[in-house]
Amino acid sequence: MCDTVVALGSWTKNGSVIFGKNSDREPDEVQNLEVIPEQEYPLCAEVKCTYISIPQVSRTNRIFLCRPFWMFGAEMGANEHGVVIGNEAIFTKDKPEKIGLTGMDLLRLALERSESAKEALDVIINLLEKYGQGGKCGYRFNLYYMNSYIIADRSEVYVLETNKRNWIWKKVKDFWSISNIPSIEDDFDDCAPGLIEDAVKRGFCKRKSDFNFKKSYSGRFMTWAAGGAPRECQTRNYLQRFKKELDIYSLFSLLRSHGGIQEYRPDKVSEPMVCFHSANKLFRRTQTVCSITAELSDKGCRYFTTGSSNPCLSPYFPIFTEGTILPKEYLPGGEFFDLNSFWWRSERFHRRAFLKTENLRVDLRLEIYNLEDELKKINRNCIQSEIDNYFKKVLLLIEKYEEKLNNYPDKNVNFFYRKYWNGYNKKNRV
Repeated sequence: MCDTVVALGSWTKNGSVIFGKNSDREPDEVQNLEVIPEQEYPLCAEVKCTYISIPQVSRTNRIFLCRPFWMFGAEMGANEHGVVIGNEAIFTKDKPEKIGLTGMDLLRLALERSESAKEALDVIINLLEKYGQGGKCGYRFNLYYMNSYIIADRSEVYVLETNKRNWIWKKVKDFWSISNIPSIEDDFDDCAPGLIEDAVKRGFCKRKSDFNFKKSYSGRFMTWAAGGAPRECQTRNYLQRFKKELDIYSLFSLLRSHGGIQEYRPDKVSEPMVCFHSANKLFRRTQTVCSITAELSDKGCRYFTTGSSNPCLSPYFPIFTEGTILPKEYLPGGEFFDLNSFWWRSERFHRRAFLKTENLRVDLRLEIYNLEDELKKINRNCIQSEIDNYFKKVLLLIEKYEEKLNNYPDKNVNFFYRKYWNGYNKKNRV
């Protein structure tokens, strides 16, 4: 499952809007980075989304995406105008449609077609009402769900939550977070016509004045199984605690959080964490497969990403400044292990690292923190050569620890945990 956080200038250290998201999906579902230039299209052009095609607009923005390799849409991303969006799966009392625009499709389309957070909000609502949301959203899992979003730009932030073609939104003050659980209650700014009447008619609330979106529409079992409530509590507490101290680097720590556990053992701990690790086929069957942070201000916007799973073992690196493309040595991945793919190479290392003693991860994290200190020296409008050089240092750090792996002793890993990951290694040809 996922966590998305945001804080406005009223709450941050330097008055910027800061945004972060961990994308939690299936543990072998590659999430690639993409920078797509602005493009123009002829009249009557169509865009083929994951399951359906819709009319294309005449021009699309330059965008940055973190996209599951097999789908059109993206879990998170930004555009040239400083709009950034993250989405979350939410589960309601209604069944999603078998086909339609996925929540990730809607996210990408909004980035392509908007110049502000409010415009992105309107794009999603209009497309949702016209085409609906639906289709299988799991990679191997047969998973269908509704969606919620945090949509931000340099000055405004909105949270949007959906149920079939219905929607509800609120403008965020100070900070907010979403974690696979409806978060809007009775404090909304607008909603779809008929949404409240539907809740009353179906007995979800007694009268219009009692309407509460979260209480009315949450699907009880799946919302519980997704473990969103404790993660939402963790992220909100963190944001609350550091008023006027938050910056983009603060979000690195939050998105790496294991709930304060010093020696985190994914084979032992069962509680939901912000940095989520897959361990079994029941309630720990997803993991954080990519992470991004953003700082949005009138002085310019900057973005960092791990480009890989497990942010607790992955350095963040800069991406998507004006006029830049992906790092020179970054290569995407697909269904099976590929040593040339940055995501797969990092993933193989992580799977091996969690079979070693905690000393390896302590040593690695220290070097990651030292490397990330260099980010503070890089201008927010860094050029392509700076992005390339920093990414090369990330690759060298991975290579260094790949070579050092055998210097660390194995730990006594839970038998079922080892068997679980051996199954994925066989399936993925690792």
